[in-house]
Amino acid sequence: MKSVRSREYAVPFLQRLIEVDTCNPPGNEHKLSLLLQEVLKELGISSSITIVEQGRSNLEAVIAGSGNLKLMFCGHLDTVSPWSAAAGSYPPHGAVIEGGRMYGRGTSDMKSGLAAMLLAAASLHQDGIRLAGDLLFLATAGEEVDSCGARLYADQNSLLALDGLVIGEPTGSRVAVGHKGALWLRISLFGRSAHGSMPQLGLNAVEGMMEIISLLHRHALEWQATDPVLGSSSLSVNKITGGVQTNVVPDSCTIDVDIRTVPPLEHGPLLREIEDKLQEIQQLHPDYRYQVEQLLDRSVVYTDPGQRLITTALEIAAQVRQQGQAGCPGEEAEGDAARHVTPIQGVPYYTDGSVLHDNGRLPVLIYGPGDHRLAHQPDEWVDIDAYLDSIDFYRELAIRFLGRTDD
Repeated sequence: MKSVRSREYAVPFLQRLIEVDTCNPPGNEHKLSLLLQEVLKELGISSSITIVEQGRSNLEAVIAGSGNLKLMFCGHLDTVSPWSAAAGSYPPHGAVIEGGRMYGRGTSDMKSGLAAMLLAAASLHQDGIRLAGDLLFLATAGEEVDSCGARLYADQNSLLALDGLVIGEPTGSRVAVGHKGALWLRISLFGRSAHGSMPQLGLNAVEGMMEIISLLHRHALEWQATDPVLGSSSLSVNKITGGVQTNVVPDSCTIDVDIRTVPPLEHGPLLREIEDKLQEIQQLHPDYRYQVEQLLDRSVVYTDPGQRLITTALEIAAQVRQQGQAGCPGEEAEGDAARHVTPIQGVPYYTDGSVLHDNGRLPVLIYGPGDHRLAHQPDEWVDIDAYLDSIDFYRELAIRFLGRTDD
C-alpha cells in the first residue's frame, strides 16, 4: 500500500474531503465523518462517530501508546457557505489543482489541516511506530457557527485527561500560541410606529439605534486593550435590521455586534458595562425599550511559549525553515540556530480551542498549512507542498511530544 504521506495518496485524499459539501449551515458533517471512518478502516485504524444532531457528527480515533501522556489533534469538518459562480473562477467543491494549488471551499479553512493531522496519525500506525503516549484525533461539527461538536465532546469527556491540544486551523505553517476572545451581541431597540408624515407621534427605533452605535464605539475606546502577541481588541457593528417601509416610522431596530477581546478584558464585566451604558440611554429616553442577547461567547486562548508543546513545535518549524533555506540557490545557510526560531504569534479568529482548553489549563498549539487571509473568500486555496509538509510536521510533533518506545 502507498505511504499515506506520499503525494500520490495525500493529494487525492484531500480532494475527496473538499468534494464533500459540509457548508454550515446546515453542516451535514456526518457525510464526511463516514468518509473518514471508511478511510481509517482501510488503514486498519478503528474510530467512533458521535451524533451531534441529525446529519451532524464528530469522529474520534486513537493511536494508542504505552504511557499516560495524551495529545489531541483537532480540526473541524464544516466550512462556511460556498462562493457564487459570479464571485469565483473555480467551483467551490471541485478541488481543482492548478499552479501547485488546490482550490475549493475548505482547502485553507481547514480541511487541509484536518487531512494532514489524520494522515500524520495514520502514518505512525502504518509505519509501526509505537508512541509512549496516546495520540487522539478529533474531527468536530459546527465550529464555523457554534462549536456544537466541540461542546458535546467537552460535555461527554474529561479534558483533564489531555496534556496538549493541536488545532489545525490555517496559520501559514507558522506556530501560533493563541487567539482573541469573541463576544457577539444582538441589541434590539423598541420604539413606537407612526405615519411617516407625522414622525412626532412615533418613536423612531432606527434613529435611536444610531445613538446606541455611537455609544458603543465611544465605550470601546475606553476599554481598548492591546496584547503583544494577540493584538488589539475591537468592536464592529456588522449587521443592522429595522423599518418596514419608507413612510412608516420604525418601531424596532436590531444590530449584531462583534467584539474581539485580549487580556486583561473579560467578557462578563464588559457585558455588564455595556448594559449599564444602555440603561443610561433608557433613562434619558424612557419610552424606548432595549434587549441584549448574547449570541457567542468564546474565551481568549493563550499558551505560554515556554510550554513544551510550543517549544517542540518551534524547534520543528525552525528545522523545516532551515531545510527550505538550504534548498534555495544563492541563500546562505544560517549558522546560529537561534536565528531560525519562528517568532510566536496569535491568530485573529477563534477556534474550537476556546471550548477545549479546559479554562486555560491545557496548552494549545494552532498550526496549519492554509492562509487565514483566504478563509471564507472566493477561490479559497491551499499550497499543496505546504499541505504535504504539514503532514510531516504533525507526525514529528507527535513523536517528540509523546516519545516513542520502539527505538
